[in-house]
Amino acid sequence: MITIQSATLLPRLGLFAGALAITGCLNIHGDLGVFTEGDSSGAAGTEGTSTDGATSTSSGADESASDPTVVPTTAADSEEDPGELLCPDGQPKLSPMWTANLTVDPDTQFLSDSLVALSDGRIAVGAGNWDNIDATNNGVAWVEWDGSTDGWTFGPDDKPGYNPLGVRRAADDSVVALGFDIHILTGQHLMRLTRIPADGSPATVVDADLGHVAWPAEFEVLGDSVVIIGRGPELDAPPFELWVARVDLATGALEWEVELPSAHPVLGLHVAVGPNGEIVVAHGQAGDIDEFKVWRLGDDGSVVWTSDLLEQPVRNNELIDLVVTPGDQVVAIMQYVWPAEVRAHAVGLAQGEARWDTQVAIEDDSGSPGFGRALVDPDALVLPIGRGPTPYFKGESADPLTVSLVRLGFDGAILEDTPLPLPGLTAGSRRLMPARGKCGDLLLLHVWGGQTANHLWSFAP
Repeated sequence: MITIQSATLLPRLGLFAGALAITGCLNIHGDLGVFTEGDSSGAAGTEGTSTDGATSTSSGADESASDPTVVPTTAADSEEDPGELLCPDGQPKLSPMWTANLTVDPDTQFLSDSLVALSDGRIAVGAGNWDNIDATNNGVAWVEWDGSTDGWTFGPDDKPGYNPLGVRRAADDSVVALGFDIHILTGQHLMRLTRIPADGSPATVVDADLGHVAWPAEFEVLGDSVVIIGRGPELDAPPFELWVARVDLATGALEWEVELPSAHPVLGLHVAVGPNGEIVVAHGQAGDIDEFKVWRLGDDGSVVWTSDLLEQPVRNNELIDLVVTPGDQVVAIMQYVWPAEVRAHAVGLAQGEARWDTQVAIEDDSGSPGFGRALVDPDALVLPIGRGPTPYFKGESADPLTVSLVRLGFDGAILEDTPLPLPGLTAGSRRLMPARGKCGDLLLLHVWGGQTANHLWSFAP
């Protein structure tokens, strides 16, 4: 059973003389992000306290929710209704708003370093549970917009969703998780898609036919389908070929698959989708092998272009993230091992031509940097960089751990590098996963095993 400690809500909102402060329990209504006073059993306690007792089911989405892209109302918009409480206004930028401590039973439950924020403000953190090695199930742990916790949802017991790779948000606001399992006795590699509706109805699970993909590495939702990149069977010759597959989200049926030429071992696999349905995949590692390629695929899986981003001289590195940004470009972000460095490469989305190459962070007196995932804002990439005194090549964990937030412009220029306080955390993995909350707040997830080392923070926009 997952036991998730509810958050401590740091700021308090209330409306007086045009200012905003939290004064009590809040309810969230619809998709506009309007907060009103009221009695909500799931709300966080007063400042400096926390509430326990997460429920086992999540609340459904408000039926009035419409366009998830609506920007939450600000205090300036509400002069005619001074009794309403709205999204935080006037908070210092990137100041801590709340911290949720996510504790699990390590013998039966775990969290994955993946999260999505839904249009009603709820946050779904990838989760899994197991009774034994053959009974892994896939699902999410729920966190409300204010940091309070709201239980979890898993696939049905009679058809578990397997070991989770992460969670993604579908167009209908449902949460999609891909999981895979290996049957030791038969050697079968099995994949399933778990879909958790936003309205609170039961989760559904379908078997995914991935053709030659035996070891899925990453996936993205694209309309009514899922694009998955992974390795083929190890018994084939040559072993572990690189495959990309597209499957139907509702049925798991294979729509197409394509094999991409790559060197062995096949590591550093990532997939990204663009705003108009563009599909981009990449394979990047150097050291044991020398290969760093990005491909754009058509709707039918055909190769549109291939871009080779391998640097000379070759250094030990691995591709960590791949994103499509405004301005019709693809950005691949690499982690170098020694000396530790985070570097971003950009190529054009239309033709794959090289555009820019930026050093985001490098090992220095402030520590050895590491990186987990990028957030694409409308005006810049946001990259959380973790640092520690121990060299990165000795492991991803750092003690003490410090974090800064780098904003990288779409022209490759570093716009900001801002230190972030991490309430409740002093050590752990350098990998942090970002997302945007209901009010535009920055969400940072840190998953590092154990019962007390998993945190979710909210920082003011």
